[in-house]
Amino acid sequence: MAMSPPSSPQAAFGRGVLVSLPIAVGIVPFGLVTGIAGIKAGLSAAEVTLMSWLVFAGAAQLVALQLIGAGASIFFVWLATLVVNLRYIMYSSALSRPLETLSGRMKWLAAFLMVDQNFALALGQYGVLGPRLTPWFYLGIGAVLWLNWVVATYLGALLGARLPEAWALDFAIPLCFLVLLVPAVQNRPSLAAALVGGLVSTALIGLPYRSGLFIGALVGIWAGVWLENRAGAQGGR
Repeated sequence: MAMSPPSSPQAAFGRGVLVSLPIAVGIVPFGLVTGIAGIKAGLSAAEVTLMSWLVFAGAAQLVALQLIGAGASIFFVWLATLVVNLRYIMYSSALSRPLETLSGRMKWLAAFLMVDQNFALALGQYGVLGPRLTPWFYLGIGAVLWLNWVVATYLGALLGARLPEAWALDFAIPLCFLVLLVPAVQNRPSLAAALVGGLVSTALIGLPYRSGLFIGALVGIWAGVWLENRAGAQGGR
């Protein structure tokens, strides 16, 4: 039975909270792995939790923790996380109209809470909720996901601090990335980006500071964009 659309900002916020609960449960393993990765990178449980509190970007955090653990410079860590998060430029552009009724301060909060899940859900519900209610629906989702992420990484950090060194859990990090990757591969350009990026990263695995990951990501993005532009040019003929 379909739920009727909310009629007030408070109801829209509550609807966002309700919709986010199944998603939050699915994010918990990812948060646990991130907390464990932080401990293995040499951070304390408090530092890992503070990082999640301030950053709120799962893929970027994992990349940063991997590089920190490998001894990379702060500039290289910053550059790598910037590349990982470039998609948020596209997200913010797409959400400019659905979130246009928010005040300037609330838009800063909306930008902080932006993740893949509330972007997709808010954009999908904009036609139903309209510009008055969509922002509050979006904020409801973001608030739950942020709190869930902080708690999950904290629990992961506590778990990681108590694990024997012999228990190698590094395999869980690439598994999480694979879980994120599979739904994103929807066409030939995205498949090309994934394959080229993976092959280049594997070939350059011996480079210092795990810079092969960064180079592979750049080459993969280039391959996907090139193939998409080529297909577009052929279609326009």
